[in-house]
Amino acid sequence: MKKFFKTHAKLCIAVLALALVTVGGTLALMAVSSNSVTNNFTAADIDTEIEEVLTEGNKQVSITNKGNSDAYVRARIMVSGVSKEQVKIVLNEPTKEALAEEVNTDKVFLVMKHIGMEKDNWSKETVGSNSGYSDDYYYYLDVLKANTGKTSNLLEKVVLGDSLAKDQDFLSNFTVTVYHESVLAINQPEEITLDVVKSAFDAAQPSATP
Repeated sequence: MKKFFKTHAKLCIAVLALALVTVGGTLALMAVSSNSVTNNFTAADIDTEIEEVLTEGNKQVSITNKGNSDAYVRARIMVSGVSKEQVKIVLNEPTKEALAEEVNTDKVFLVMKHIGMEKDNWSKETVGSNSGYSDDYYYYLDVLKANTGKTSNLLEKVVLGDSLAKDQDFLSNFTVTVYHESVLAINQPEEITLDVVKSAFDAAQPSATP
């Protein structure tokens, strides 16, 4: 029994010694370093912000680029407190005469002057629906240059119909929210079309497969 114990102890010591050698070898291997090559990169920086000007009922909304990278932007307008059928997109400010044609109207008018397919305009994601309201994205058809870029106004004014303007319960819950997203403008062809900007956002979406 005593002999077996001594043999077993020697075996344990041998295994421990082997482990120490192995660990020591691993540490030595990790400590080895070779000459390194340093590459300096400037990180892309997207910093776009909504700029809102409120004056005498006007709600002028544009987007500025304060980052150090060129960007494309898109935005949505979400109206709460009314149905989509009650919201009307108009390309020019509705006159009092036009509002009077709808007696006791319960509509919300979103005045948007810069809608179209030309440069510096906003174009709707759903083709052919620029004149109708939905909360689909509007894409800005130009590149927002780094540090200085600014879009044309997406929204110029919000006008309430007579009945809504007098409804205090409605006014307490009514909101117009503008939400926007931006992405690096890597591809910048001479002509910036809706497909160009939309493709930039589609390419930036995370893949469903690893």
